[in-house]
Amino acid sequence: MVGWLNRHASLVGLDDGLRLLETGQRTTHYVLTFDDGYRDNLALLSTPGGVPPAILYLATGHIGGEVIWVYRLSAAFERRRNHALDLSAQGIGCWPLDTPAEVEHCLLELNDALKRHPAPELERLVDEISRQLDPEPPTTDEREMLDWSEVLAIARAGVEIGSQTVHHAILSRVDASMARDELVHSHAQITAHVGTPPRHFAYPNGGAEDFGERDVALVRKAGYATATTTTEGVNRPGGDPYRLLRHNVHEQRFLSPFGTLSRALFFSETSGVLDWLRNRRRH
Repeated sequence: MVGWLNRHASLVGLDDGLRLLETGQRTTHYVLTFDDGYRDNLALLSTPGGVPPAILYLATGHIGGEVIWVYRLSAAFERRRNHALDLSAQGIGCWPLDTPAEVEHCLLELNDALKRHPAPELERLVDEISRQLDPEPPTTDEREMLDWSEVLAIARAGVEIGSQTVHHAILSRVDASMARDELVHSHAQITAHVGTPPRHFAYPNGGAEDFGERDVALVRKAGYATATTTTEGVNRPGGDPYRLLRHNVHEQRFLSPFGTLSRALFFSETSGVLDWLRNRRRH
């Protein structure tokens, strides 16, 4: 799909897309965004038709290091050698982990509980969980996260580098000082390693409950020109550049009844046509 969009000139950079939006053009354009900084983003360098305009948002503290905590946690559970977890000393709880249902229940509760902690404490808790679960070593030692040399190669190929804080911190769950540090330090790290200051930001998690007015003001003050959410929808003229909407796009979402990728389904949903039809039926 990326190659097809690229060949048909439907992909634009975010700054160009916002400018086009304000001209009142009815043509639909797309901005590709990628989060976190995983090595599979290197596939952008071999996109059919050439490297597309895109933004790669980095959780800079994970570049060249460990995956973001939620994936590290899932991997520890998948490869666990111990079948019980006791975090009662941390005030969180304890769980048996003998069945898939018990594991699912534990992960759901942990995901909710851990998000409430500041990044350093959260990482210490994930370390403690991994210690208790004693997971089997991974079958490969290949890095999952990009390193800075790979980020630089992607940037030099024309992909814009944006920020997603240092530790993928959910801004609404940390105090103002920590939120400011996450935004400012990530901005500085990208500037130092890539050579140009990042203009664009993506809220970690990105739901309405994950950032607020305070955080929007901090993002603006830290030097970012836009910020994207994970709220789905189509951006319209006059929208708030610090609350940009996105679609979560993956191939399984846009399959036809025959199991092939449906361009018609993709375009009708991401252009807003389906929403328009649904709203019309309601009235």
